[in-house]
Amino acid sequence: MATTILMPKQGNTVEECLLAKWLKKPGEAVAVGEGLVDIETDKATFTVEASESGTLLEVFAQEGELVPVQSVIAIIGKPGEDVSALRPSGAGAAIEERKDGKTEEPKIAETAKPAALGIAELRSALVATGAESAHLSPRARKYVAEHPVAIPAGMQGSGAEGRIIEKDVKALFESGARLSPVAAAKLAAGMGAPAQGSGVNGLVLGSDMGTAARTPVGAPALPGEEGVPQSNIRKLIAGRLVESLQTLAQYTLNLSADATSMLSIRKRIKDNGAKLGLPDVSINDMVNFAVIRALEKHPEINAEFIGGKVFQRCAVNLGFACDTPKGLMVPVIRNAQALTIEGLAKAAKDLSAAAQAGRISPDDLAGGTFTVSNLGVFGITSFTPVINAPQVGILGACGLELKPVRRNGEVVFADHIGFSLTLDHRVVDGAPGAKFLKTLKETIENFDLVCMVK
Repeated sequence: MATTILMPKQGNTVEECLLAKWLKKPGEAVAVGEGLVDIETDKATFTVEASESGTLLEVFAQEGELVPVQSVIAIIGKPGEDVSALRPSGAGAAIEERKDGKTEEPKIAETAKPAALGIAELRSALVATGAESAHLSPRARKYVAEHPVAIPAGMQGSGAEGRIIEKDVKALFESGARLSPVAAAKLAAGMGAPAQGSGVNGLVLGSDMGTAARTPVGAPALPGEEGVPQSNIRKLIAGRLVESLQTLAQYTLNLSADATSMLSIRKRIKDNGAKLGLPDVSINDMVNFAVIRALEKHPEINAEFIGGKVFQRCAVNLGFACDTPKGLMVPVIRNAQALTIEGLAKAAKDLSAAAQAGRISPDDLAGGTFTVSNLGVFGITSFTPVINAPQVGILGACGLELKPVRRNGEVVFADHIGFSLTLDHRVVDGAPGAKFLKTLKETIENFDLVCMVK
């Protein structure tokens, strides 16, 4: 008996998944547990396995298409079996019978794309074709009416079937060149806008309207040279980082702490941990533990800024940046303030392994209240981490450096670990940020005592 394959719901926060690649083609045999299709969320890549053995009879989504979760994407059954009752609504017309009686691979209907660039012209074209609701969602139309922005020809949105939703036009407005009042009026009248204007910082002036987009400055491609396209996850990461930098008032404070106490504990664990049955706690784990203790004393840093309101969080949901083959991911250790250092180390290792393997749940990549990014292993001594909005802060942990310190009237050299704290100035001023770093420094430098208390 034929069975349907659904786009799985990868976590409570995921409403759509991108169909990245079909691993099987219609007409090919599949076995239970065999990889059928690769899908992507904005965080990770997953493989959907066949739930039944048989033949892949039909598929109902193309590679690169965003598909709502729980939608039918394929049917597995026996060749020649009647599956008309299992096809999603409207899919029947896409199946064609060949003369030899076999079923053709389904054809996905192409949706007409508006060709106009100006808002007024775009609206007229959409109304004239009766396709307005299929391209611009109501909230997207409202946003465009309030924020003049040029819609690129043939723009594909992130909604179902390429529909342009509010976040698409918002990202377009925030990442594109700003329009002067005169240019905005001409845009509303239907005149096209270039990607960059001749004003300060690329401001599009009235005189720029109607001109072609400027050619990006850069060396031309060499004969036979091909660029490497960005993955969908990389595009989403890039979009979030650009939005963060453009919308948050970010500034960075730098400080270093004497790491002698931490390094001494780490050495003892390496030398005697196995025979004493001690947990394998790394420098990263110790830094995370110290950060959590500092956040408990400075809750204004463990906060989110949403809709113009500040929400200080009681629970420390600690995110930590993790470099994976699919790009940067930020797993979240929930209620980290309640964990022992052993429990914290285990949670971090388990989440990191899942992220590296590409099997981490999207729910484990959401809900963070503060993030730590550790580049110390690469010898980085200072950097400017970018805040993961709506969080108000992120801490960069840097490498070790020998620095002179005065002890008992003598100058000696000691290893110091550097920290770079980026904060949102709209929420946290410099003094609270400096106090947080001071507490973190004291915690790091007295880590042996801190472990006795917590």
